[in-house]
Amino acid sequence: MGGGTVLAADDQPENLLLLEQLIDSQGFTFFGARGGAECLALAERVKPRLVLLDVQMPGMDGYETCRRLRAMPALARVPVVFLTARKSSADVRAGLESGGNDFVVKPFDPAKLIARVVHWTSRPAPAAA
Repeated sequence: MGGGTVLAADDQPENLLLLEQLIDSQGFTFFGARGGAECLALAERVKPRLVLLDVQMPGMDGYETCRRLRAMPALARVPVVFLTARKSSADVRAGLESGGNDFVVKPFDPAKLIARVVHWTSRPAPAAA
């Protein structure tokens, strides 16, 4: 089913492990980062087709991580899906205003998350700006 690289940033190791098992089982290559700075460095190296971002992370939060991804020409068009327990309309608006493409609330339905991953990775590969 899958194909391509999915990068996720979440400060909770158990969340990264769950995402890795779910995403790998669908034929994607998974990379996990424990925070925003690690996510940005890893994204430059692995050139993901999709980035999943938690909002609440120490240091650099998901919104700032997304803004910085959007500022990197080689990664500016990579789809970003926020995957977070934050669910207010203000949170969703902040995610979209920071450059996010989609918003999934934790706890999530695995089938629905995979559907979103497939949707965003099945689009043509983003060209550098």
